[in-house]
Amino acid sequence: MAAKRIAPSVPLGALLLGAYLIDVVWAVFWSLGLDHFPAPGVEVPAPWSHGLTMACIWSVGSVALASLFTRNVRARLFFGVLVFSHWIVDFITQPMNAAFPGAGFRMRVFLSESPTIEGLGLYNSARVLNVVEYGTLVVGLAVYLHTVRRLKAAR
Repeated sequence: MAAKRIAPSVPLGALLLGAYLIDVVWAVFWSLGLDHFPAPGVEVPAPWSHGLTMACIWSVGSVALASLFTRNVRARLFFGVLVFSHWIVDFITQPMNAAFPGAGFRMRVFLSESPTIEGLGLYNSARVLNVVEYGTLVVGLAVYLHTVRRLKAAR
């Protein structure tokens, strides 16, 4: 929601889709059997949706897709950065032992059999997980509401 301040011309729904696009892709790949749900014994559950190389591909693809909807280069590039930011957040938070006890969660650098990296593990603590998740929700909502009020006042 805070992204609305940076790209006020982009609809909020599009910004939310951009932030969660990698998880949307994961759901599709999970239903096709390409990615898996984090579980004990599954070291790399999402190589095709959440790998570093794939995050770059999703980001570049989202910039190309955004070009169908806007001529604003800044908005298109921002949309691509927003898509890639999901991978950065996952790197900081994974593995999510507080949310998925015992599940390994390593991320592929390239594709299926490439080397893996483990994230920084911010969400190994349930308390930290809740503070960060609910805190960013509140901050994002506050920034969004402030931006909407400012834009309405400018009209």
